[in-house]
Amino acid sequence: MKTLSATSTEPGPASTRADAAQSRPRPARIAVERSGGGARFALLDQGHYLAPRPVAGGSVPGALHLRVALIGIHMMLLGGDDVRIEIAVGAGITLEVIEPAGMVAYDAEGRPSSWTLDAVLGEGAVLIWEGAPFVAAAGSNVLRETRVQLGTDARVLLRETLVLGRSGEEAGPLRSRTRLTGPAGDYLYEDLDLHGPRHRAVGVLGASKVLASATAAGWRPQSLSPDGAGPGGGSARRLDLAAEGAVIRALAGTAHEAARETDPVYRSWKEQLIGQTRTGTI
Repeated sequence: MKTLSATSTEPGPASTRADAAQSRPRPARIAVERSGGGARFALLDQGHYLAPRPVAGGSVPGALHLRVALIGIHMMLLGGDDVRIEIAVGAGITLEVIEPAGMVAYDAEGRPSSWTLDAVLGEGAVLIWEGAPFVAAAGSNVLRETRVQLGTDARVLLRETLVLGRSGEEAGPLRSRTRLTGPAGDYLYEDLDLHGPRHRAVGVLGASKVLASATAAGWRPQSLSPDGAGPGGGSARRLDLAAEGAVIRALAGTAHEAARETDPVYRSWKEQLIGQTRTGTI
């Protein structure tokens, strides 16, 4: 299995990368591995902004399932903030990561900030990322990146909610990149650029303020309805990936409305995925 340091994708010579790494805030780092007949946290390293804390109730005998929450310890995101999370999941382990509270990118008068998740999954590993709403307030300028490298037979399930501006305000520029890569190449590579008037363009967000989604890769979850829509027949729509995977996505005016469309599907997919890990099926 690759080490956490291998998840970095900094360009340039080794000396330049080393100098840049020393000047950047410390990332939150999580690593899980097999231990005897179960699983254990090999690393829980508090970062500058976030602290990983184990959550009880995740593991059952033989399930190799661990849960961890990311707790904020500094105010974020402010201008210049660089929040990073690095995760390594050992072969055959299921790791569930929970964001207990949403995050707001505050007015920074346009000064850039960033949020990055880098995860490496070993053979047969599973990552469940239960993200809370991410709000881009007016005056913010955010680059949000999610990068997951899947080993053979590894699977991932991500929940994400992007909110453009707080109540009664426009959003600051937001760019959200997601890249999920397996042994045969990319499952999904999406670059959503919501700078300037682009997010109002037809076919992007239009008048909607919230984009909520659940993304599965490395496996193809069962649908809740024949047409791929959400259980209520609302705005949520399912997109099947060319490789094994799918995305359920909804546009809405509020995070509550978007969650009503996507959360039942996310919970169903999560139950399917956890059931697969317990029975050994894919």
